[in-house]
Amino acid sequence: MAKNIALTDKVTIATGTTSTGLSMTRNRVPVAILTPAALTGTSMTFQASLDGTNFYDLYNGSTQYSVTVAASRYIALNPDVFQGVAFIRLVSGSSEAASRDIYVISGEL
Repeated sequence: MAKNIALTDKVTIATGTTSTGLSMTRNRVPVAILTPAALTGTSMTFQASLDGTNFYDLYNGSTQYSVTVAASRYIALNPDVFQGVAFIRLVSGSSEAASRDIYVISGEL
């Protein structure tokens, strides 16, 4: 279970589907995302990286980790899925027509 849930970072999905990368420093894991008032996609998947350059789709067992999203929502995530991940990116299920800022709330393991 994550604790010290206080750090909030912003990632941006420019026109397209994939956000900027976010470093998960000091044993932090994402616990929630806060979506903007305008959001095209209805699902969000994640990519993980060890070096911030090479990203891979994030799986929980044999299933790609995904959450259902909508505009203006605080969406809880399963922090156990992100253990050991050094960098993450968010991937919208649909191409965003304009830049979208999404806030990632994280906590310590």
